[in-house]
Amino acid sequence: MRRAALAFLLLTSLSFADTCPSCRKDIEKAWRFCPGCGKTLPDVKKAVDDAAVEAERRKRDLLTALRALREACDRAGDAERAKRVQEQIEKLEGTSLTAEAVPPAAGAEAYAGKAAGGYKARLEHRAELAKRAGGTAESEAAVDAGLRWLARHQGVAGGWASAHFEGRCAGGRCGGAGYDEYDAGVTGLAVLAFLGAGMTPRSETSWKDEVTGRTVVAGEVVRRGIEWLVASLDAEGCAGGRHGSKYMYNHAVATLALAEAYGTTGAEALRNPAQNAVSFLVQAQNPGRGWRYSRNCGDNDTSVTSWAVAALHAAELAGLEFALRKTYDGAKAHLLQATDEAFFKVGYTTKGTGKVVVQGKNEDWDNHETLTGAAMTCRIRIDNNRSDPALEGGAKLLFSDPPQWNGKKIDFYYWFHGTEALFTFDGADGKYWKPWSDSLRRALVPSQATAADGCESGSWNPDVDRWGFEGGRVCTTALGVLALETGYRDARVYLEPKEKKKGK
Repeated sequence: MRRAALAFLLLTSLSFADTCPSCRKDIEKAWRFCPGCGKTLPDVKKAVDDAAVEAERRKRDLLTALRALREACDRAGDAERAKRVQEQIEKLEGTSLTAEAVPPAAGAEAYAGKAAGGYKARLEHRAELAKRAGGTAESEAAVDAGLRWLARHQGVAGGWASAHFEGRCAGGRCGGAGYDEYDAGVTGLAVLAFLGAGMTPRSETSWKDEVTGRTVVAGEVVRRGIEWLVASLDAEGCAGGRHGSKYMYNHAVATLALAEAYGTTGAEALRNPAQNAVSFLVQAQNPGRGWRYSRNCGDNDTSVTSWAVAALHAAELAGLEFALRKTYDGAKAHLLQATDEAFFKVGYTTKGTGKVVVQGKNEDWDNHETLTGAAMTCRIRIDNNRSDPALEGGAKLLFSDPPQWNGKKIDFYYWFHGTEALFTFDGADGKYWKPWSDSLRRALVPSQATAADGCESGSWNPDVDRWGFEGGRVCTTALGVLALETGYRDARVYLEPKEKKKGK
């Protein structure tokens, strides 16, 4: 209807040839369609398409301005005006992330049996599952403190900045900037941290920030973070722009956040953006193998591949579409060629590769079996074959090197992947899990910044972390929170033994 109206308005100023370019039939200048072949005449079609593109551009610009206005209202404490602005945003978008959940295309039964089952645990049973997995009042308080720090440093547009988050600091600057090319990645991690705690765009949980004194509503934080990720998608579905040399990290993490957000809420506003992000991720895969830093680059590494598999697993649970078997088989082929069959260590690009370092930054830090842990979780997500010797072998390697807050042993990325791997393999009652999770809490809880540290309260210092120089304080804080949430964030209710996946 809108395109037809635009066409009508444009007709008076259009001029084109008297012969149809398709069938060569004589036509009148004012005709929009050829009576001979029925095709739309090209000048009209081009004018309408150009007008539609311009209208979409103006809509995006208006949405950006409205979101900035809503943020200004929030800062000024004008809740009534912020609400009215939000209503205009939702009217312009045509739908709402806070609307009642609509099951994805796979159908209500599939949604209830997969995504809702796993995510329902974190949404409704966080305290119970945390306790079962060894969580304590102190570790849960650390999760909440980390989320408060993240909320305090959320950007005006809704995302998080890896390098320039200090503009959101109050009462002194936090320090610990990362690289600005990772904004989409750290925004994805922050959104995942809130989702992992059972907070969605509809959450009414609120708190008074200890530093700014402002009242923060969790649902608003999550909604704005998701909106930022959606707005960051380009025409092909790539998140965050193709900035820097490692943009597939950004895209894979952002896709995981969007797929999980859609799986958690079922909001129709998220289905197409999440599907587009998933489709780009699949298209970016190297044929028959995994992923690395950029689209179809020919190289594969276990780190980027693990994030891609995590995103695809979330997409599968949410009922999003992709060539499941073909895509998973490629990832599995990479893992097989990167795994040492004797010791089950997994390399970075091929078997035996690693330690991974950036000269002048972290070559002095200890090496850990980070990629072995990441590969374990991939294997479980791909086909959940618990008899695979690489799982038990990998668990033993991780178990021998538990988290320690001790100089050059500090590695949040290792702790995140190791924690996720051991919980998904071993479960809350497993022999590997309890000692590991106890060590994780001993490392993270006492080292978290407290109220005495001012605006840093709730965060972890990236300067002492092996990879903190890249993602900065937002990244270390999000990874710390995600690791502590694992007992309910990765609730095994949707990872119980099942038949190997079949699919396209």
